[in-house]
Amino acid sequence: MRRLDAPLAVSALKEDFKGKTQRWVQDNAGETLTFTVSDYSEGLAGLLWRNFFGPPFVHMFGARLNALPAQFKQNLGEDIVLVQPYELPTQAGTPEATAVERQLISHLGPECFYDPERHLKPGRRPELKPLP
Repeated sequence: MRRLDAPLAVSALKEDFKGKTQRWVQDNAGETLTFTVSDYSEGLAGLLWRNFFGPPFVHMFGARLNALPAQFKQNLGEDIVLVQPYELPTQAGTPEATAVERQLISHLGPECFYDPERHLKPGRRPELKPLP
């Protein structure tokens, strides 16, 4: 993240990542695969196994991020915070992991995340600095 000056990095199993970032939409030709959010400038698709939030996201979440229970959050210095909803990537998609993800999203601000029930993009996005 630091080398690339990236505001976000995630780590997850491919199935979990695809499940949160892609969905099938009915159209005249049948079904089309589309993105929930195309990239982090549109907000977040959800929480994955490991979510490394850089300064734009730390600023966007503000005090809500600081107030997360220590078991889910680790400060990595220089405005980078790791949020990890569950211990192992293989726990993704389990009822327990899904419940924790929903709890953390509710705490951080559901307006910052894609709404999979209503298929709505995030209403709140990070303030990203322009590319040089």
